[in-house]
Amino acid sequence: MSSFKRKLATVAVVLVTLVGGAELLLRRAVPHCAVTPFRNSDVPGLMAELRPGFETLYRGHVVRTNSEGYRGPEWPEPREGALRVALVGDSFTFGNAVAFEDTLGVGLAAALDGRGVDADVLNLGVPGYAAENVAAVVEHRALAHEPDVVVYVFFANDVEPPLVEREIPPDAEIDAMFGFPLRSALAQWTLVMVKRAASKVGVQLGSKTAEDWEAIYDDGGRDRYLSALERMKASCDAAGVRLVVAVFPFLTRLDLSPTGPLERRAIEDAEALGIEVVPLVEAFEGEGDLTRYRASVFDSHPSGEGHRRAAGWLAMALDRR
Repeated sequence: MSSFKRKLATVAVVLVTLVGGAELLLRRAVPHCAVTPFRNSDVPGLMAELRPGFETLYRGHVVRTNSEGYRGPEWPEPREGALRVALVGDSFTFGNAVAFEDTLGVGLAAALDGRGVDADVLNLGVPGYAAENVAAVVEHRALAHEPDVVVYVFFANDVEPPLVEREIPPDAEIDAMFGFPLRSALAQWTLVMVKRAASKVGVQLGSKTAEDWEAIYDDGGRDRYLSALERMKASCDAAGVRLVVAVFPFLTRLDLSPTGPLERRAIEDAEALGIEVVPLVEAFEGEGDLTRYRASVFDSHPSGEGHRRAAGWLAMALDRR
């Protein structure tokens, strides 16, 4: 073998070693999962629900559910003089990729306490739910626990069609690397870094553009969203319960946010129905880039700090009335 070929082989070995080492290191940082916390549901309008009294590893954190089948400890009975808040929604409400102590609900209870409001906050968030699923939660689950306020934590993808029902094996394990390019943590990390670098120079890269999201809204998304809001409003009005829609922004550079136009339309449509709306983007006032509030490079859900910022703003809005 010539000297040049030996050097080339040495470089190749070094590169393979470095890439392999980086892959192994980054795989340790991926929020891993164990046995699924989900099971099939017999509640009308729900394709799945969380298993009651269950513990597993989900998105990098140990998740425990109470006897009602929702994340966190058992809920207290209604207390005289205490504000009782039911949070409903998807993974943003549930708290993907953060510990329970860092979720929006815990932050909201702490923020209300800091404002002198005695409150119990019930977290009825379930990952994967769309607006139609959330309406079913309000009708069949949340109102049964006698809340004073129901807060629907809305995110843009809630207007998409609900997931199709399918059998969930009790021993199924969730693939934490599903959707990663080449199933590689290094490739996913590189992709995220490229997107972040592009946003710094005013280019938003992603699978959906603002036009794509608005097309989803116009092609059935708005109808699904409005129908869900009307159902929630009707059931809350009948029970004498205040309904609030809290709109969580996509955590990216705001002037490039692909979901921004949809969020603004969702706010206008909810207000047109006479529903109180809290735009949580206002919790980050003065900050143009919300990327730093993501849970990790592998998960764009809010971090604990992101939840606390949103919780403080939501507490202020709830306390106003």
